[in-house]
Amino acid sequence: MRVPRVDVALALAACAGGVWLMLANVGFDGVDVGPAAAPAILLVTLPMLWRSLAPLAALAAVTAGLLVHVIVFGTVVRCGIVLPVTWLLAFAVGARLPQREARLGLGIAVVAQLLMGLADGALNVGIAAALSPITIVLWATGRVVHARGMLVAELEERTAELRRARDERARLEVATDRARLSTQLDAVLKDRLADLAALADRGAGEDDDTARAILVEIETVSRSTLEDMRAVVGVLRDDDVAPTAPQPTLVHLEALLMRAKGTSARLRIEGSPRVLPVGVELSAYRVVEHLLGALEDAGAVEVRVRFGDDALDLAVTGPARRRAAAAFDRARERVELHHGTLVASTEGGRAEAVARLPILAGV
Repeated sequence: MRVPRVDVALALAACAGGVWLMLANVGFDGVDVGPAAAPAILLVTLPMLWRSLAPLAALAAVTAGLLVHVIVFGTVVRCGIVLPVTWLLAFAVGARLPQREARLGLGIAVVAQLLMGLADGALNVGIAAALSPITIVLWATGRVVHARGMLVAELEERTAELRRARDERARLEVATDRARLSTQLDAVLKDRLADLAALADRGAGEDDDTARAILVEIETVSRSTLEDMRAVVGVLRDDDVAPTAPQPTLVHLEALLMRAKGTSARLRIEGSPRVLPVGVELSAYRVVEHLLGALEDAGAVEVRVRFGDDALDLAVTGPARRRAAAAFDRARERVELHHGTLVASTEGGRAEAVARLPILAGV
C-alpha cells in the first residue's frame, strides 16, 4: 500500500528535526552526546511514515526506538522531537482505529513520553506527566474525527440503499407498464385485424374501381396499425442503449438543414403540406440527409419539398463535393425501398438531385 505524501513529508521533517536536535545537544550543560546519537534518533522519527497506514504499529516502533536511544545514549534532550511525534501519532490512532486499539495507542503514547522524561536533559518525569492532558486532548479530537467519519460512511451506505430501493421500484413500475402495454397491443391487433378482414370481405365480388378503393383503405389501415405497433413495441423494448428520441420527420428538415449547412441554406415547401405515413416521412428525412452529405458546407444550398397528390418530391442543390457519388448511392438505396426514383447529376461544381417517393407505396 502506498505511503501518503503527507506522511512522507512529516517523516522527513521529523528526521531532520531529530538530527538537528541531537546536534544541538552539544551546547547543553551536563549532556554528553555521542556521535551516533544523531543517526540513531531516526529510530524514533522514521516510523512517522506509517502514521496513516498503521498508526498503532508506528507508535509502538517509536516507543521501542526511544527505549533503545535512552539505553544507549542516556540523558539527552529529546523532548523537542519525541513530543511532536507522539502527539501526531496519538491523534492518528484516535482518528483511524476502533475504540480498543485507539485506547491502547493512547497508553503507548503516554508511556513513551514518560520514558522520555526519565532521561531527558530539559524535562523530568513529572513535567512529562503534566503534559499528558495535551496528549489526551489530541487523542480525543481524533476520536471525534473518527466518529464523524463513521457517521458519513453510514449516511453514504443508507443513501446507496435508498438509491437501490428507488431503482428497484422504478424497475417494477416499468415492468407493470410493459404488461399493460402488452395487453393494449394485443387489443389493437385484434381490432385492426378484424377491420382488415371485414374490408377484404366487402371487396369480394366488387367491380375494379370499388375493389381498388377498398385496397387503398386496407393499405391505410395497415399503415396505421403498423405505426401503432411500432409505438407500443418501442416502449416495450428493454434496451437501455436504444435511442429514446422520436424518429425524425419532415418537420425536422429545417433543423437538419441549419445544423448541416448553416444559415445560408434555404428550405422551400410547395404543394399542400400534410401528415404522411411515418415510413415515408422518415425515408424523406434520411434521403435529404444523405443528399446533403454530397454537398460542400460552404455556398448556397437549397432543399425543395413538394407535396403531390400521390408522391412526395425532394430536390436538393448546392456545391458538390468530390465524392458525392457515395452519398447519392445511399440516398438511392433508401428511395428504391419505396419504389421511388432518384436522378442526380454533377456539373460545373454543383450537384442537383431530385427524388420522388410514392405516398401510397410508402412503408
